[in-house]
Amino acid sequence: MSGTRAFLVRRLAALLVVTALAVSTLLAAYYGVSRNSAAVTDRSTPAILQVAAATEALRGSYREAEGSLNGSTTDVEGLGENYRTRLSTAGQSLAQAVKSTTGGEPARRSLLTVAGLVSSYSDIIEQAYVNRDNANLRAAYLSYARTMLERSDGDILGRLRAVQARQLHVLEEQTSFGWLLSCAWLLVPVLFLTLAGLLGHTQYFLRHHFRRLVNPWLATATALLVAVVPLAVFTYQTQGRLESARTTLSADDIGSDSGGTAKEVADTMRDTHWRAGAVDWIPLGGTALAALIVAGLQPRIDEYRFQPR
Repeated sequence: MSGTRAFLVRRLAALLVVTALAVSTLLAAYYGVSRNSAAVTDRSTPAILQVAAATEALRGSYREAEGSLNGSTTDVEGLGENYRTRLSTAGQSLAQAVKSTTGGEPARRSLLTVAGLVSSYSDIIEQAYVNRDNANLRAAYLSYARTMLERSDGDILGRLRAVQARQLHVLEEQTSFGWLLSCAWLLVPVLFLTLAGLLGHTQYFLRHHFRRLVNPWLATATALLVAVVPLAVFTYQTQGRLESARTTLSADDIGSDSGGTAKEVADTMRDTHWRAGAVDWIPLGGTALAALIVAGLQPRIDEYRFQPR
């Protein structure tokens, strides 16, 4: 094998290996960020908002019940429509939260327990109403109801806070740019710059040994490397929107306007979905890049195939 042919064979192998490493790293790095945009929008956001809405509705239900029972129109209006609306909202939110929680099986079991406790809490409020004419009994039932809600070990709101903490932990994992992604995105420019350098040197070598100004296949392969720039920009934009969504969902008052919060998160994350779809083009681009490299070098290697060893 001639020295030129041996060099070209080694260079082809090196280019294909670096291409495979660069494209694989880019795919892992890009997918690592973009894959979570749908999970944040479709799973974490509704799960967090449902628990927040249930918490806010239960707090409001106690305020409404206490106001009605201590008011002057209790005999006429009963516990009031606002109390029943808030209690119904809490029940509906809990039912949805059980189905969609991102906190895993422990969170689901805790929510089922909360649903049972809310039923008992409602019964105690009803007993306070039944005994509305007895100030001591009414006050005792109200105190017991509040204790169940937020002042005892294993109280309703405490359990909901624990579930929400687990769900926010999942959200943190979905939206954080961890050390693995940081390492991957540090490797991406190194590998692609190495590949660009190898392609440039290879074209210089071919120009001097084969007297051809440009190898169109390798030139096209070099130009294709520029595609990594918009992908890096997309990643930066997606990560920024993920962090913005996390900040919105971590606020304390999201339960009071869960619909508005859901819309805000949806608006924040809207443009990330088509960016996430770009991940499907990375393997295709890598295949095209490898094909261009082979097309550019294989004919030059074949020119030396039948020369004497």
